[in-house]
Amino acid sequence: MASNLEQSTPTSTVSRRRVLLTGGAAAAAAMTGTPLWGQPKQPVNISFWTWENPQQRPWIHKRVKMYMEKNPHVKVDFQFFPFGDLGKKLAVGFATGTAPDGFASQDWVMPVWLDKGLLAPMDLGLLGHSSLAEFENSYTSAAGKSAIQGGKLYGVPFQFYGFCNYLNTRHFNEVGLDPEKDWPKSWPELGEVAKRLTIKDGSRFVRQGFKFAMHSPVWTTIQFNPILLQHGGQWFDAQGKCTLNSEAGVKAMTVRASIVREYGAEDAADTIATNPLPMMDWLRERSSMFFNHPIPLSAIESQNPRMAAERYYRPVQYPGVNPGAGYSTTYGFHFVLNAKAPAAKQQVLQDMYRFIMEDLEDLWKDVAPFPAARKGAWAENPVVKSYPGFDEIIKARDNGVFLPRTLVFNELADALHRAVQNVVLNKGDIKASLDAAAAEVDRAMAGYKR
Repeated sequence: MASNLEQSTPTSTVSRRRVLLTGGAAAAAAMTGTPLWGQPKQPVNISFWTWENPQQRPWIHKRVKMYMEKNPHVKVDFQFFPFGDLGKKLAVGFATGTAPDGFASQDWVMPVWLDKGLLAPMDLGLLGHSSLAEFENSYTSAAGKSAIQGGKLYGVPFQFYGFCNYLNTRHFNEVGLDPEKDWPKSWPELGEVAKRLTIKDGSRFVRQGFKFAMHSPVWTTIQFNPILLQHGGQWFDAQGKCTLNSEAGVKAMTVRASIVREYGAEDAADTIATNPLPMMDWLRERSSMFFNHPIPLSAIESQNPRMAAERYYRPVQYPGVNPGAGYSTTYGFHFVLNAKAPAAKQQVLQDMYRFIMEDLEDLWKDVAPFPAARKGAWAENPVVKSYPGFDEIIKARDNGVFLPRTLVFNELADALHRAVQNVVLNKGDIKASLDAAAAEVDRAMAGYKR
């Protein structure tokens, strides 16, 4: 359910004088590098939406409250929605003219907002950056690039995180593998190690050596994305035609299915994963390895107190086509501006975004192990670096690749998910399954363009 931090009152059209006053202060701040917060201003009411998360949303909420305390003239109508509902709420809001002045957007949805002209470009000076190049250098590659289009900045990257391969180190030791040295660094090694870790009672799995997510099309896409790219594939060609069914796509799907088909180390239909806890099979030790975003200690403690207490787990990097050169998907969130929001509100929002992101050590303290998208001294703090697996978490974030940039992301994810299901559950032909998925995506794109 949405929650209001402040109930904003209906706002009349901003006067020309107010815009000029606010714009003048903004220009001065941009030139001097001085943030707007703390400066006297005309009263302004702004609306901001984000997604619900037990760690991240409360921290954003806290910083917004602090901003209003420093700027009594600003009232923020703060609302949040379940992760899966935020995009739908925004789409309805844009269609009905009730979208918020600013909001947090998943990075893979940015192409749709931009294609429809729904986002306003941002003022680098208001955000504390001297140039677009300096901005890009301040963030990880995927975070920076996903916020820029046509030489303009359209988002403030909040948090970005890559996926790691989470190992159960006790299982490794049980079968004579050293988790420090023997973690799988290539795709064939992943299959061989998973096979060695697997325990079966006849045809029934007691323990799966490795587990791919099967509970959600988005997770299917997140986990498949780097496999495709590592094999030299791409999601679309220069003309926008889906190329999932290319030779590289066939190789990637062959790897994806090999844990079941070749190595017999996984039962794709045997899972207790849920949307809140996709890693549940790994947490309950029903699988020995699983690709996951950074796992909060609280999740491990709540589901497996022994694993948490004895710390018999560790994150490592994805396998690679070239051993030791693996990388994963990295994804995250941007703070953005509604293109229809008045200029005065856009300026205040940018000032608020800058303020929100000015204490990244505090962000880590409250939301670890989810890292900020911005690089900097916060990541060198000894307290931050002492977090279990911190170096691997940051490496996955920094080296990760973003999700496919497409105007039909949901349709693409659904088509890929069905193809994976057909291949690993129904033993379907890989090329034929990918042909069907690519054709489905092309139809969706044609429908979008119409």
